[in-house]
Amino acid sequence: MAFLAYNILTDPAPLQVSEQGGTSKGAVYIVVSNPKNKPMSWNSLVVRVPVGQKPEDLTPDAKAIDVRVLPDATRAPNEEPLTHWDPTTGVLTVVPRLAPPPFPSAPQPLTPFKASGSLILALEGFPVSGTPGPVLLQVTESVQNGPWPEESPVTLSLIKQAPKVPRNLRPKRSLVAAGKDVALQWEGPVGFIYEIHGPDGLSKNQPQQVGAGWEWTPAAGEEPKRDATYTLTATSAVGQQPPEHTLTTTVHLREPEFESVTATNGLHTPWVEGTTAKGRIVFTAQGAQIHNDSNAPGTLSADKADIDSVVITTSVRGRGDDAGWVQFPSTGIRVGHGTGTDLGTVTAHKADLDGINTGWVQGRSASDGWIAFPQSGLQVYKDGNSQWGTVDADKADLNGVITKWVQGRGDSPGWIEFPGSGLNVFQGAGNRQWGTVAAAKADLDDLVTLRAQVKERLTLQGGLTVDNVLETQDGPPRLTVHGRLDAEGELNAAGNVVAGRDLTVNGDLRPQRDLEVGGSVRAADLTARGKLTTEDGTYRLVVHGESQFDGKVNANGHLSVRNGGDWIVHTNDGQIRVNGDLHVHGDSAFAGKMNANGRLSVRNGTDWLVHVNDDQVAIQGNLRVHGAFHSDS
Repeated sequence: MAFLAYNILTDPAPLQVSEQGGTSKGAVYIVVSNPKNKPMSWNSLVVRVPVGQKPEDLTPDAKAIDVRVLPDATRAPNEEPLTHWDPTTGVLTVVPRLAPPPFPSAPQPLTPFKASGSLILALEGFPVSGTPGPVLLQVTESVQNGPWPEESPVTLSLIKQAPKVPRNLRPKRSLVAAGKDVALQWEGPVGFIYEIHGPDGLSKNQPQQVGAGWEWTPAAGEEPKRDATYTLTATSAVGQQPPEHTLTTTVHLREPEFESVTATNGLHTPWVEGTTAKGRIVFTAQGAQIHNDSNAPGTLSADKADIDSVVITTSVRGRGDDAGWVQFPSTGIRVGHGTGTDLGTVTAHKADLDGINTGWVQGRSASDGWIAFPQSGLQVYKDGNSQWGTVDADKADLNGVITKWVQGRGDSPGWIEFPGSGLNVFQGAGNRQWGTVAAAKADLDDLVTLRAQVKERLTLQGGLTVDNVLETQDGPPRLTVHGRLDAEGELNAAGNVVAGRDLTVNGDLRPQRDLEVGGSVRAADLTARGKLTTEDGTYRLVVHGESQFDGKVNANGHLSVRNGGDWIVHTNDGQIRVNGDLHVHGDSAFAGKMNANGRLSVRNGTDWLVHVNDDQVAIQGNLRVHGAFHSDS
């Protein structure tokens, strides 16, 4: 017979076996007491726990048992027994602590079991094995019976049974995303009528047996929109009131919906989400964020927004998919349009900017001119395409101009083009007709021209050369014309003029000094204020038409006056010969002899005065002789 008294308690009482699909946990409390009114020396208590799934086993998992000695106010902390639990064997060993020695040299005794004292061994939190039946716990106590230890076996019994009432009502998941995900589970015998009562009353859906337990889900239209508390009733007969058993549980929705919310002292929530449209407002330390149903940044629509400070956002967009948008990169703003990344247009009455970085600038219309900005500078185009355009300005201050051509305003002014050889000047009208360069002064190294016209004076400090035609030479000023010289106006030469070949004058030729002609001189009107000289027998002075000599005509050589091919007057060797009639109008003086080999007539008006013919001299009128008169007969 044991010296100590033993009692066993269970929670729940009796223990409920674990059914398929569920776990029933339990606890066993062994109460050990000293039935005597004096302390009792004891050595140990050993408790053996059966482990497995058989009817006589307490639990299938010995490692899940939490073993301890419940504290007792009658024991000091240094009087608490020591425990050792071995889950591999299912053995619990309890021993007393060492007590202080009665005197210093005495051996240290074990702490005795107090008179009428007790201790409670707790085995908690284990899953109850799944087969109903009685369970026997074997206890072996070891106490000091006088000087000898004595062991006594003790058997403690408890019962495991299948549940007789519904139990363990619980949500399959206590926190669900939506009401359609609600599911309740419980264990209970088959003989009851189970009903679920939700926030809107009795559910239309009947619970269904699933494995060893039961499960219920709401019918269509019964899904809760917010946290809901459900009550399970179990009755033995239909309509029995009150029900024999009731259990309650609560399901929480991650995203509850409310018809309306009145918060007089404010509403505290990390976020708010729509019901059908799942847009969401998330409250942060800085304010609020708008998200769409994919939890990406969403859209805020409002008739008007009154904002005290600048909106901090990555982009702003119009209402439609094809609307423009503004993004805010770290470098400033980016304006685009449509659903892609195409850049858009900024329209404003005025823009005050420190600088513009852009690929091009264009007028308001798509057909307007535009300016591109390549790395080399800027390019101006017209008509909205890539044809070169026109720059209009009052003044341009440039270090240099690189252009194909330059023209005055309008289509009629002249224009200048710049080929590789230099520049070309054209008239505005017509197709590439040469134009005129007008300047006060032109400083040129070389002048290459088809023809040149000088309205006033042409001054050459160096020389002038026209290939194979005209040149000026150093030394005494001289103009040499290798070909033909045509002067449509007056040609004035202050020095000598030398023509190596023929000289033809369509108008007046008035040399101020000497005129040397290597060939013939042909002039409609020739005026010589000084001398007119022809040299050598090779050269002749031929006058076609009437000639007037206001001064003297000296013919030191030979002088012929011809009519066609015949000569009329001929001078040679100091004699003048007249081939034809000689008419003298006015006074004539003959200082020497006058030979008339033919006929000589002296007339006054129409009548003759002296007539010589056939070696006879006839006088018609008076003969006056103012000197000597000689007659051979």
